[in-house]
Amino acid sequence: MLGSSIAAAIAIAVGWRYRLGKKEKESQVKIEKFLEDYKELKPSRYSYADIKRITNHFKEKLGQGGYGTVFKGRLSSDVLGAVKVLNNFKGNGEEFINEVGSMGKIHHVNVTRLVGFCADGYDRALVYEYLPNESLEKFIFAAKGKDRSLS
Repeated sequence: MLGSSIAAAIAIAVGWRYRLGKKEKESQVKIEKFLEDYKELKPSRYSYADIKRITNHFKEKLGQGGYGTVFKGRLSSDVLGAVKVLNNFKGNGEEFINEVGSMGKIHHVNVTRLVGFCADGYDRALVYEYLPNESLEKFIFAAKGKDRSLS
């Protein structure tokens, strides 16, 4: 009786361990798949020479703000980008790191995706996907007399 109880306990333990190992392996496969997919989503690093090439030497200015100037660029033959060249970026880099770190993780239909960045010495730039219909700010704060429905 004792022998069969021990044998049953061992069989249960082996079965449980096998099942746990299988779940662990499935979990690892899911993680590896996510990391492989994420590699495609995370921002790419560009040199300042790349930024100049992408923007055709800063040819087409889209806008300017307190932190920098935005230029239209071409990432590949069929992909456009908006490149924000940051002004006088001589701080300790915390703001830049936070921007790249946070924006690089956001993937939402209503948020422009950060596709790349440049950090060559004091030359800093952020490369976003290009949205052709100007800025959301212009859309929202357009003349009061016009109907500007988002639908």
